[in-house]
Amino acid sequence: MAATAAAAMSGFVFSACGEEQVSPGNDQGQPTITAQQAKEQTERDVRELVTALPAGARLEKLHYDQGPCTDESGAGFGKRVQPNVSYWVRDLDPAQYNIHFDAMKAWLQGHGWIVRNDDRPSDMFLNAFRERDQFTMSLQANKKGGLTLGASSPCVWPEGTPEPEN
Repeated sequence: MAATAAAAMSGFVFSACGEEQVSPGNDQGQPTITAQQAKEQTERDVRELVTALPAGARLEKLHYDQGPCTDESGAGFGKRVQPNVSYWVRDLDPAQYNIHFDAMKAWLQGHGWIVRNDDRPSDMFLNAFRERDQFTMSLQANKKGGLTLGASSPCVWPEGTPEPEN
């Protein structure tokens, strides 16, 4: 946990689309990937995770959002945004959700994600964090049989470069 917190507080380099980028951290003066690149990565993350499900599973977009960012202390990240996407996962038997959660959890752990919360059996909720780029994913089933899958980017500059505060 301390390593995760330390990584979240500092910028570090990762590769995106063959270009070296600086990952977002608390250093507002550092470049980030663009909001568009972050959105595309959240979409890729969801599509990759769905490969852990049976072939009949179907995604239905619930929403895409690009909200403003704040850090854990409540201080604003200025003009940074945090792209995130959510999908309904359709055509799966709700009686089998626990098996599907297990499959997705195993996929996440096998692909560099750290599972931070698995609240089963009291709540069908699981979330994971990828330390190298600070993206997150979550799964949640509701009592009516719905299953959602979401992915969020870290806070990024809309165009990838720091913007002055007004």
